Amino acid sequence: MTLGRKSPNSSLNKRVMLVLGAVLAILLAANGTIFGLVIWPAFVDVEQSAAQKNVNRVSDALAGEQDNLARVAHDWSAWDPTYEYVVQPNDEYDRQSFTFDVMRDLNLNLLAIYNTDGKRIRAETYDFDSGKELEVGTFADSIPASDPLLMHEIDQQVTGILMTEHGPMLLAGFPILQSTREGPVRGTLFMGRFINKAMIDGLVNQTHVQFDVFGTDPAALPAELDPFAARLLADKTDIFNIADRGTLDAFHLLTTMRDAPPLMIKVETPRAITGIARTTLTIAGISTLVAGFLLMAMMWILLTRHIVVPLKKLTAHVLEVGQTGDLTRRVTLDRDDEIGVLGREFDAANNQLDNARRRLLEQSYQSGMAEIAAGVMHNIRNALSPVAVTLWKLSETAAVPPPPHLQTAFTEIKSGQAEPDRQRKLLDYVEATVAKVFSERQHLATDLKTIADQNRHIEQILQDHTALSMGIRQVEPVALAKTIEESVRLLPARGTANIEVVVSPALATLPPVQGNPIVLTQILGNLFINASEAIGETGRGSGRIQIDGALDTDEGRPMVRLTVSDDGAGIDKANLANMFERGFSTKRNKTGGLGLHWSANSVASMAGRMYAESDGPGKGARIHVLLPTAAEVTSAAA
Repeated sequence: MTLGRKSPNSSLNKRVMLVLGAVLAILLAANGTIFGLVIWPAFVDVEQSAAQKNVNRVSDALAGEQDNLARVAHDWSAWDPTYEYVVQPNDEYDRQSFTFDVMRDLNLNLLAIYNTDGKRIRAETYDFDSGKELEVGTFADSIPASDPLLMHEIDQQVTGILMTEHGPMLLAGFPILQSTREGPVRGTLFMGRFINKAMIDGLVNQTHVQFDVFGTDPAALPAELDPFAARLLADKTDIFNIADRGTLDAFHLLTTMRDAPPLMIKVETPRAITGIARTTLTIAGISTLVAGFLLMAMMWILLTRHIVVPLKKLTAHVLEVGQTGDLTRRVTLDRDDEIGVLGREFDAANNQLDNARRRLLEQSYQSGMAEIAAGVMHNIRNALSPVAVTLWKLSETAAVPPPPHLQTAFTEIKSGQAEPDRQRKLLDYVEATVAKVFSERQHLATDLKTIADQNRHIEQILQDHTALSMGIRQVEPVALAKTIEESVRLLPARGTANIEVVVSPALATLPPVQGNPIVLTQILGNLFINASEAIGETGRGSGRIQIDGALDTDEGRPMVRLTVSDDGAGIDKANLANMFERGFSTKRNKTGGLGLHWSANSVASMAGRMYAESDGPGKGARIHVLLPTAAEVTSAAA
């Protein structure tokens, strides 16, 4: 039974709430992870696809402009007035074709006619914003006849983007033929439109896509676009870049004519898709969070009402039983669920434990009484052994008959008939005999005193065990030298006449230990007897027991270490750890096993400890007894 138990610091519903909170956090984290790794990239891909479509739409619009220009140029190139104009220029054709108004109506910035020799028949270039004529270096007075721009075959044509000193231009060139599209070819007709702000604005309105066109020449390119131009020129694939939270930029290359640097289209696509995704997923996350908190609240209410409150009642009952040790208490839980079953099973288990405790107490009492009785019998047997030996010696002495000639000597002396010399010898004989009798009486008195002391020791053993059974065994400062002297008296019981007992003088200088003198006498007597028996097992008939002492420490406590050494049979190192177990014995006949067990327990009850050492069989043994000094115990108590 353990007293002073406390209720748990954290209640069950708090822990469940922590678990639910952790689950909610994991759910939100999982949603965030799925959003970041799966859903958001999907929306980004959709948005990038939309940007790609816008790029394609702008490219298609420019291609449409190119196709439109090509159709007009194709029609004008296969027109009889144009066919005739190459041979014989005339004012009528000039008024119908090369005037500012006509070219503006046709949205032509360039109109040029060259014959097959590359000689310019007529060329006009206008800037519609300023209304001024422009000079384009490509369309000079003459073009080499071998230039790819010139048409010499009926099926030839030139279309594309021409880089000029005035900016990029959509150019379309066709061979000049008859209206029936028959030859021979008389020259080449060129039409061009500048890719300028007006064209771009028109295409923006047409495609509803915001874009701009830049040259890739670093000298004319804005610095912030240099990296994208370099990547486009290196990879030849479209580039997508998130310019800011609201715009996705796409970059696309347009090839130009005559090996000029390509153009770069920058298409801006509003990030409406990812904006919708961000809003939707934010709302979904908030909804999940709110739903999670509502679920936690509902779970908290349900757990508190149906689980936590009954478990608290059961826990309080368990703690009460643990604190009071009253196994007869019962908990009342009128429930048919697992908690109700747990309460009923706990009551049933308490009932079984109560019955088992009663049986164990009875068995423990009987076992304790048996062990006490065994210890008492073992110690009394050790104390009775010298008594038995002394009584045997007394009986042997008493059995010796008196001197047979003593009475004869008395009779002859009384008769007065003996010669003086004879009478003197008789008196010497009587005197010697009487002296011998007195000596034997003195030995008898010494033996009887020894028996009395040994009987008193037995009485002390019984008194000590009586005090132990009543729980009043006292401890006091004990001088080891005196206790060792009394304990050595037990040795004659084991036939130790040829065993030399050597007590170190250092024992007299050691401070008193805290213990019970009677118990220490029994402990030391057990050690001396075991040592003498170990010497006897060697068959030598003689041996030596050395008793030493010194100051020591054990776990920082000042102690007195008493060592009993012998040169007996020794101990196998494998048995050293088992020396103090009940019933364990190294004797040949395997008897005993109580003395060291009782001694170790008694030393432990006095806040000390015992341990054994040996170098192996035939090399003797050493038993160490560590006991606290009386001064240490007094200091700790203070």
